[in-house]
Amino acid sequence: MRCRIKTKSKSPLRNRKLVAAIISIGTAVLSYMIFGIVAAIISNKFFTRMTPVGWLEQASLIITSLLLGAYFGLACYAKSTNKVCNRTAAAGGVFGFLTFGCSICNKILVFFLGIAGVLTYFDPLRPLLGIASILFLGFSIIQKYKSIQAA
Repeated sequence: MRCRIKTKSKSPLRNRKLVAAIISIGTAVLSYMIFGIVAAIISNKFFTRMTPVGWLEQASLIITSLLLGAYFGLACYAKSTNKVCNRTAAAGGVFGFLTFGCSICNKILVFFLGIAGVLTYFDPLRPLLGIASILFLGFSIIQKYKSIQAA
């Protein structure tokens, strides 16, 4: 009969993976809720949306939330400070918010472009901002994953 001795070296790694997974899922759900409520994609009594919610807003909110959750989970697991990844992830989050947010409700855009300018020039660019958001967040996730593999 063999006696198995549990080593303590795998337990902290398993706990770190579990904590990173919990942070990842929690961040994805929390960002979906916060961004969805602020952008009035999720109906609430605090914010109203001046344009209807379409498939672009729904898909962009879901994808951005999932990618942000994955990034934060990997960042917690890696515990590294790669400023390029952090800046790229922040840009991806901002582009994602501009994609699913209400263009007319954005006071800064309306101030600089006017309502007609927002609808004419900015609104057609929103799908491209969504693609840029996915690319930036995807790049950040890949770089974080590579830094974990290199360590």
